[in-house]
Amino acid sequence: MSQPRFHRPAMLSFEDAEKIEGDSDPAAAALVAMTSARALLGLADDEFGDNAVQKLVVAIQEEGVDIVSDLWERSPAFTLPGALWRLYLLNEWYQRDSIKVHERFVEGLNAPFTAGMDDAKPRPETPDDAEFFERLNELMTGAGCADLSKLLRDAALVMRILASGATFGTTWIRTDKDRLANMVTRRARALIETAKELDEAAIRSENGRLI
Repeated sequence: MSQPRFHRPAMLSFEDAEKIEGDSDPAAAALVAMTSARALLGLADDEFGDNAVQKLVVAIQEEGVDIVSDLWERSPAFTLPGALWRLYLLNEWYQRDSIKVHERFVEGLNAPFTAGMDDAKPRPETPDDAEFFERLNELMTGAGCADLSKLLRDAALVMRILASGATFGTTWIRTDKDRLANMVTRRARALIETAKELDEAAIRSENGRLI
C-alpha cells in the first residue's frame, strides 16, 4: 500500500536540501529538519516524493540516523523534528548503556512514586522497557513506526520512570563535551520536563498537528 501524500507549501526538494550548509539559512534549515523527520516516517508530499523519501530512508539504514538527527536539535519540542530529537537522545542513551538504563528503569518501577505524575491518578499501562526500546530503535533505524502517538506517550512514561529511581537528582550525562549533552538530558529533572514535552507532542500527533 502506498504511503499517504501530504501537501505543504514551500517544502524543499531533496536536491535543495542537500545544498544547505550549516545555519546559513535558518528558515531553510527548519524545512530540512521537517523534511528529514517526515521522511523517517516514510511520509512523502508533492515536493519530496516517494523516491526521495526512500533514498533518505536507505541512507539512514546504511549510515545511521546521525546523518539527519543534528538537523532536529534546534526544532521546538512541539514539532515533529523536535519530538524526534528527544526520542533520538533517549534511544542513544539506551544503545550506549542498555544495562544501566534497564537497572534504572527497574529502580523507578520500585520507587514509592513516579516523578512528575499525580499519584491520585492511575498510572498508564507501563510498557516493557526492552520492547519499548526495540520499537524506538526501529524508528531510529528507518524501519518505521506503526503508532507514533503511542511511542511518544510510552517514551514520556519511560522517562518519568527513569527519573524516579534511586539515582534521582544525579546526572547521567556528566560533561558538556559528551555528544549527548543537551538541555533535555543532563539531569533527572530534565527527563521530567522532556516527558511533558513528549506528552504534548503525542497529543498533537493524535490531532494531526505534529506533522
